Amino acid sequence: MELRDIKELMKVLKKEEMHEIKVRYGKVKLTIKNSEEPHVENIRTEIKAEKKEEQKIDTVKEEVVKSQNVGEIKLANLEKGMPVHKGMKLGKITTIGVETDVKSPVDGVLKEILVSDQAAVDFAKPLFIIEVL
Repeated sequence: MELRDIKELMKVLKKEEMHEIKVRYGKVKLTIKNSEEPHVENIRTEIKAEKKEEQKIDTVKEEVVKSQNVGEIKLANLEKGMPVHKGMKLGKITTIGVETDVKSPVDGVLKEILVSDQAAVDFAKPLFIIEVL
């Protein structure tokens, strides 16, 4: 580690208003502490703002239904906004002539259909978003 590296770390420490940086370079351990008092008021304001944003976020839970295999999907007669129940068939994926049902894992409302009918799908591709009730 050279002097310019240490100076660069000091700049980062000051710019990011961090209290300290610990660096390990081979057998050398280096701790650089900021002697200036960080702007506590700004930090408190940011924390309060983050808490307010968290409170504003609705507690709407969504479940993403993903493909369990590769193939071509054939969608059931679905419409955005329709109610679905656990185990309801949402479509089927055909792989080399073998059909696999895609079922709803939860009760809820179909919020989004992310694929078109007879589209090619990969493993773990998001297919549907269900708003859990």
